[in-house]
Amino acid sequence: MSVLENAVADLASALENLETKLEGRLHDQSATGDDIAAERRHARAARGHAAEASRGLTRSIADLKSLLSETADKEKE
Repeated sequence: MSVLENAVADLASALENLETKLEGRLHDQSATGDDIAAERRHARAARGHAAEASRGLTRSIADLKSLLSETADKEKE
């Protein structure tokens, strides 16, 4: 895996950990139902944005690898 791919995986893991901690903290503080629901919505939205960014980075990495491969092939000719 490339450095960028590892970074994306680390980001996804960090977001999962953040969501878990958030749920635990909200439970510990006995937040109101509305507060909990709002925080969960925010966490889901953040996870969705991170997943979208991850997919974009993955596509960009694939494109860069393809371009580098094409350049290397042309240099061999």
